[in-house]
Amino acid sequence: MAGSFLQLNEDKTEILICAPDKLVPKVRDSLGQLSSHTKPSIRNIGVTFDPALTLDSHVSSLVRSSFFHLRNIAKLSPILSRSELETVLHTFFSSRLDYCNSLFTCLSRTSLNRLQVVQSACARLLTKSSKHTHITPLLLQLHWLPVNFRVHFKILVLVYRALHGQEIVRKKILDNQYKCFEKMNRDPPYNKSSPYCNRNWDGWLCWEDTPAGIFTSQNCPNYFDDFDPTEKATKYCGEDGQWFRHPDTNRTWSNYTLCNENTKAKLRSAFILFYMTIVGHALSIASLLISLAIFFYFRSLSCQRITLHKNLFCSYVLNSALTIFYLVTVVNNPEVVARNPVGCKVLHFFHMYMLGCNYFWMLCEGIYLHTLIVVAVFAEEQHLHWYYLLGWGFPLVPVSIHAVARKKYFDDNCWMSVETHLLYAVHGPIVAALLVNLFFLLNIIRVLVTKLRDTHRAESNMYMKAVRATLILVPLLGIQFVIFPWRPENQLAGEVYEYVMHILMHYQGLLVATIFCFFNGEVQAVLKRQWMQCKTQWGQRRKDHCSMRSTSYTATSITEVPSFTYHHDCNMEHLNGRHTEDSELVALKSGDTYA
Repeated sequence: MAGSFLQLNEDKTEILICAPDKLVPKVRDSLGQLSSHTKPSIRNIGVTFDPALTLDSHVSSLVRSSFFHLRNIAKLSPILSRSELETVLHTFFSSRLDYCNSLFTCLSRTSLNRLQVVQSACARLLTKSSKHTHITPLLLQLHWLPVNFRVHFKILVLVYRALHGQEIVRKKILDNQYKCFEKMNRDPPYNKSSPYCNRNWDGWLCWEDTPAGIFTSQNCPNYFDDFDPTEKATKYCGEDGQWFRHPDTNRTWSNYTLCNENTKAKLRSAFILFYMTIVGHALSIASLLISLAIFFYFRSLSCQRITLHKNLFCSYVLNSALTIFYLVTVVNNPEVVARNPVGCKVLHFFHMYMLGCNYFWMLCEGIYLHTLIVVAVFAEEQHLHWYYLLGWGFPLVPVSIHAVARKKYFDDNCWMSVETHLLYAVHGPIVAALLVNLFFLLNIIRVLVTKLRDTHRAESNMYMKAVRATLILVPLLGIQFVIFPWRPENQLAGEVYEYVMHILMHYQGLLVATIFCFFNGEVQAVLKRQWMQCKTQWGQRRKDHCSMRSTSYTATSITEVPSFTYHHDCNMEHLNGRHTEDSELVALKSGDTYA
């Protein structure tokens, strides 16, 4: 303790020992040289503390000074109006009774009654009542809570703020206020001769020195849920070099009306985008699982390129599943965000990892085609373990760097904020992978067009289709990393931008499955062949069934009564689409049965 901050200024160092009497000497000895600074009571932030924490010294001092001021104010009351007198009483007494009154929670009834006497005297002075008047009707008339209820109310307010995260808002405001005062002291004074408005803290934002006759603006604060940080708060500096004063209050006023003007419309749009995201990833999962089932079921599709497709599809399935889980359990759950558990950060880590896997498996597709067509010219077999390392292993590197840096430099709740440049640790390699992939694909097209025009025409066409599919996907899947910073400022254009970006970002799995599987000529051929086989088998079973129905067993006797004929036909549809008619004439004897 000898090296603690308490010794930074010995003149201001005070130590209060709060311990049982028998332990006080031992604690004092452990303090060493600091024991000379021990005091029977200390004063901190305007509150006097004693070793037993009874606050008796503080209450006595408060009551004594209150009655001193009350006697002086009583002398001035004849010349003050009721509203002026009420303002003076609130300034001198209510504010002092409420200051740090959360510390009065465990005070004895005797101490609270002494504070109540002060409030009662103020109420009688304001209402010009005698000292024998019952105080409860006076407090009801003035709408004043008694002292003990004010203490309970303060505790309930603090608990409510803690449960609803409002203490976080208060802390943000205090932090920004401190930074503002530091900045105002650090910045040089205004050096122009023209009139100007002084730098100012308005309670929410810090405003710099502003020339007269100018509107200054800055982004709205992010203290409140209904404030949009992309909107602007404004403040007007008048021609006389004074900040604008609101006519109703005659106080300096900043215009924050735009901060929550479009909140309802933006919330509605946010809900629509949220459910669009959920639906997009759900459709992606469904289409990707169908594609994987096709690839695994049909052995004729097995090849290295399809193996890469399978890994790409698996990465998109996992990414979509993690995204839905993250949106439902974290983003849509403010209580989890407020608690800030480790689990939500771990979930964010894996979400970013799977995002990286998506784009690096797309890079693997491009590298495979480039190696197959340009380097090894239609060689069939390659070593895929390097692709597994790049697709599943390499994304761990940038994501781990991002996680370590985020923990150290920008450890916000659940790592949800996008207002940090640390995201470039993940987005940078993704953009690099997209650019490299684009270069590979353009080079492949150059080779296919220039060198393979007259040879390997069938193979060339097949590979050209694969390259074309990949080339379509690369810009589609990477466009959000290119145009993301350039969101239009116009409201309508901004909404269109948001919807287009959400479709491109959250329906990627559906696009990948559609282009690489459902529009794949090989897959379509296999499915058609399978359909024809199923159709053939179904037609054969139907033919066999009708043949069994057309068979009949009869027993006839020539010597008995004349016979009659039974005619049965069955229309059969053969594979060539033509119909035939099977007929049978059977002689039956009256009374016999047939089947």
